[in-house]
Amino acid sequence: MTAETTTPDRERDHRGGHARDRREGWRNEIAAMLELDPAELFDAARLVDDLGLDSLAMMRLFAWLDVKGVSAANRNALQRIGDVFALLERMPARGDVSLVVVGMRTGDDRAGLGPAAVTGLPSAAGRRSPLAPVLSSHAYQLTPIQETDLPFLYALAVHPESSYRWRYRGNPPSPEEFTAELWGQVLTQFVARNATSGEPAGLVVSYAADLAQGHASIGAVFTPDHAGTGLAAEITALFVRYLFHTFRLHKVYLEVPGFNWPQVESGAGRLFQVEGVLRDHDFYAGRYWDKYVCAVYPPVGDARTE
Repeated sequence: MTAETTTPDRERDHRGGHARDRREGWRNEIAAMLELDPAELFDAARLVDDLGLDSLAMMRLFAWLDVKGVSAANRNALQRIGDVFALLERMPARGDVSLVVVGMRTGDDRAGLGPAAVTGLPSAAGRRSPLAPVLSSHAYQLTPIQETDLPFLYALAVHPESSYRWRYRGNPPSPEEFTAELWGQVLTQFVARNATSGEPAGLVVSYAADLAQGHASIGAVFTPDHAGTGLAAEITALFVRYLFHTFRLHKVYLEVPGFNWPQVESGAGRLFQVEGVLRDHDFYAGRYWDKYVCAVYPPVGDARTE
């Protein structure tokens, strides 16, 4: 009887084949999740420029990475599909886990609630009290506005990269007027903070609420470095989940001007339902833009959806 030996070259080939198989498996999972052809997800494909991933698509990708054990701290370096794979290869091996993002409900033309389908948000059932609202994720927490937050919020309202996307359309009031108007028609609002550093990242707000009829509107604004990363979408999803948990709402509206629409377009019919389009409604930058009136509904299984 002769003993079979393993040469270094054969060992390297075996490892290389295993790595290729893992990448192909991840490639197919991502393609199915984002509804793309796996052939489009070649290693050098850029997430935004080539694949056209908007903020909500990036949120779904990062939710998938959360399941795989990739922390939020590593996300900013991800520019290409190959970066995603390289990051996964540096993580300890785990059992294969698939992420299912709930979309349209069977037999219903309304979209399921996006936040309920996003992993990485702490489940109320896992807390000490299942009745306590969830105001934090693995990376961010929502905190009440303090007086010390006012300079940050005003700076956010006047920053060239964020002011035109927000309520003042690039023409903010004085600091005194801003402070006086901060709570006008507001149901509730929170400052989003980095869970590790405590640094403020943005503001989420619910306004124009009609609790008798069960609906309210939401808005959100974040520092420019959050644009396109998916993190702003995660924070907003956490806030929407809080609203449905806390208030008797059967839908939450979001109004999206046309120049913001590319950031959230992939969520239409999946995370929210487009309920109307107001043609040439908003004027900015020398032209009129459509406004999209969208609605998010409670998660599947909620008594309000039965």
